[in-house]
Amino acid sequence: MAHLICAVALAFGACGPADSAGTVTIRDWADQAVLVHRVTKSVCLLFVGSSTSVHLDDVAESSARLMARSGTLGIMAAADLKLAADVATLTRSARQIAAGDRHTVAVSLLLKTNPVLSSRYREKRAHAQSDVPAEFHGSFAAVQDLRVLSQKFQRDLCLFLTDLALDGAAGALSDDIVSFEQALEQITKGDAAAGLVAAPNIHIKVTLGKVAAKWKTLKPILLAAARGEAVDSRDAQLASVLGDAMLANLDDISDRFQAL
Repeated sequence: MAHLICAVALAFGACGPADSAGTVTIRDWADQAVLVHRVTKSVCLLFVGSSTSVHLDDVAESSARLMARSGTLGIMAAADLKLAADVATLTRSARQIAAGDRHTVAVSLLLKTNPVLSSRYREKRAHAQSDVPAEFHGSFAAVQDLRVLSQKFQRDLCLFLTDLALDGAAGALSDDIVSFEQALEQITKGDAAAGLVAAPNIHIKVTLGKVAAKWKTLKPILLAAARGEAVDSRDAQLASVLGDAMLANLDDISDRFQAL
């Protein structure tokens, strides 16, 4: 069994020389979570025949990046072979479905593994080091959470659209909506009690404003889904566009924090 696990892990660089897990930053873990949700969202959109070629390409690209980063970042230490195996399960199932095999086993594995990885990566972010000045640690961490949510929202809407959402999904979506809006305001205006400083320069403040503008359009779509209203495929597509645009803004904000 150990040899089998190690064989799987070798694909991720887990059984070979690796950097210490302590060198992996909070943004690295957020990058992994972003890719997990992108893979799942793109597979889900294939079920509704939405821009098939685009989403097939995204499944292939995001899966490849997720697997490659798992090894090159050295984040699959020997003590975390389960994480490596879960990444392998998610990407294998996604590729199987994208190849045209819509068997219930592959779909079930994808849907079960996504929240497991999401939760694990959230735990990893909570204990990861940051490469920004100490006074900005809290705000930078919040930005990483927003990056992940920008993709998780897309996944959720598509799962509602295809009736693949798991039990409790509506409540979880409602909580995420509140978390996103609160964090966006805290990062912009600052919240001393929460250890978050206001946007430290005009570039970050302006880009946060761009995120807020897109959020005004996205939020009503998400709230309707959380209330149990039927999700229109056009709203799911719009949410995908808005989510990716917000991610690009938040990536820019992350870069600017790291440049402080």
